[in-house]
Amino acid sequence: MAERTTVATVVVMGVEGSGKSTLGGRLARALGLPFIDADDFHSEHNISKMRRGVALTDDDRRPWLAAVRRAARAASPAVVACSALTRAHRDGLRLIGEVRFVWLRIAEADALARCARRKDHFAGSALVASQLATLQPPEDDEVDVATFEATAPPDELLATALRVLAEPADQVGPLGAWGGPDAALEGGDLDAIADALTGSVLDAGADRVLLVPPDQTRAFARAGELTWRLERRLTQRGCEVAMLPALGTHRAMDDDDARLLFGGQRDARGLMVHDWRDGVSELGRLRADEVGALSGGLLDSEVVVEVAAALLDDWDLVVSLGQVVPHEVAGLAGYTKNLVVGLGGPSFIGASHLLGALVGIETIMGEPANPVRDLVDTAFDRLVAPRLQVLFVLTVVEDGPRGETLRAVFSGRGGTGRSGAAAFREATALSRRRNITVVDEPWVRASCWLNAREYRSTWLGNKAVYRARRALATGAELIVLAPGVERFGEDPAIDLLIRRHGYLGRDAVLAAAADDPELLASPGTMAHLIHGSSEGRFSITYCTDPDAGGLTPEELEGVGYGWRPLADELARLGVDATTPTGPALDARGERFAHIAQPALGLWVAR
Repeated sequence: MAERTTVATVVVMGVEGSGKSTLGGRLARALGLPFIDADDFHSEHNISKMRRGVALTDDDRRPWLAAVRRAARAASPAVVACSALTRAHRDGLRLIGEVRFVWLRIAEADALARCARRKDHFAGSALVASQLATLQPPEDDEVDVATFEATAPPDELLATALRVLAEPADQVGPLGAWGGPDAALEGGDLDAIADALTGSVLDAGADRVLLVPPDQTRAFARAGELTWRLERRLTQRGCEVAMLPALGTHRAMDDDDARLLFGGQRDARGLMVHDWRDGVSELGRLRADEVGALSGGLLDSEVVVEVAAALLDDWDLVVSLGQVVPHEVAGLAGYTKNLVVGLGGPSFIGASHLLGALVGIETIMGEPANPVRDLVDTAFDRLVAPRLQVLFVLTVVEDGPRGETLRAVFSGRGGTGRSGAAAFREATALSRRRNITVVDEPWVRASCWLNAREYRSTWLGNKAVYRARRALATGAELIVLAPGVERFGEDPAIDLLIRRHGYLGRDAVLAAAADDPELLASPGTMAHLIHGSSEGRFSITYCTDPDAGGLTPEELEGVGYGWRPLADELARLGVDATTPTGPALDARGERFAHIAQPALGLWVAR
């Protein structure tokens, strides 16, 4: 067996008769990788059409490609034989993760002759003409595609493909990149970055610009500081600028929230407010068969893709600013999630969150390629990108011994050109390096501080549960120090559902939803209740101050959590708002782990 020469999944593409399966199988054996033939994932409906010589439509292909993506992601790296006829099909396959394409180019006469010699294959020569008509040859920016003549001698073709795959792959890079793994970007750096971003906006000819920052729950992302700088510069240059924070299901920011997000440079005046229930417009729908295929049958309902109506208000350019960091729903926050979830409607927010809970929070967090990210990117690429010009700005922040440090900023355009995807790829690599901490032994006891200005509900504060759970031993205790937590949900309807059902685990939530139409109609709440449970593996104790308006012992115990007085626990542990993340000793000299800012990391036991 030859030495493995690539860590990317290889897609061998081309029309019927080009020899995809033959070369793909030989490549897989030579590289020591699994082989996946996309033909094995066609539905009976598709196979019946192709047997009759009827060309497939995109509606036929989308569930098929979703199933191929899922299989390839599970086996990655692998070699996949798949037609990948159009740019959209190839972009869909790029959601597998790192991918390289081998295009077998062939003339119609040669393809027809080869198909005529095949026996017992449902796709015959009648499909060659329609596939050639559908084929979109790789575009100039598709630098991950290598072209080969399908009629070359088989051994020569294999040898050439192996040689090309052994070479470093060309990649589209981000539009802009500042900082790096060991950088510490400060005010002057942010000014220079804002100047460069202003140039990108003006180069795009944009007069009307919508800025989409996160809300105060991402205050340490530093995206808010870039946002106000960009707003000021664009306004000074005569642009019409508006700002619509990506609230998701969170409540609107008040002046204190805005000052926290924008580093004291701006209050909430003039900020548009995303109304996720009633202020959205439908862009289209992802069919149930496609959703079922990409989720492996965990979710098989149609998903309506809605976004804030204000997002579609004829902006010349939308600038989406957000942090890339391990995330409980999408694997990593930022990029397309900022728009289709952060400015999304109830169907998509609910479906994406529930899918993440069903797949399993501990398998998704920190992983850039997963079913939820597949759902999010598919919605953006198919339904948002054709309607909007988007510039993504992505930050990576590390919580270290000296506090929160901005390591890098990346920018790129959405849609064609893929510099936005490249920016996300680079930010993801750095975030996985700087935001994931591997601990040698599982924690028996851990505490997590929740800044009172950021975290006023368990809906937000349960980041403590999400980010620490993979580092906790069975039977461990997680102590959540929550001086500002005064409610469960971010709105009254969700708060009521949390109080009614509690954080009792996946099975209990699914059973409760079967008997409670209100909970069943709120899949985002179902997901939150699943995410916020330890599934009986460890205990969760919230420490609040009821005298100052915090949740009471009865309220917290009523949803399945423990409670202790905040002041007593702070004295017992010997921590406060200034205590850095790391190992600590309590008043008795007993060890525990402390997390100062859960939004900036993920902790995992070996």
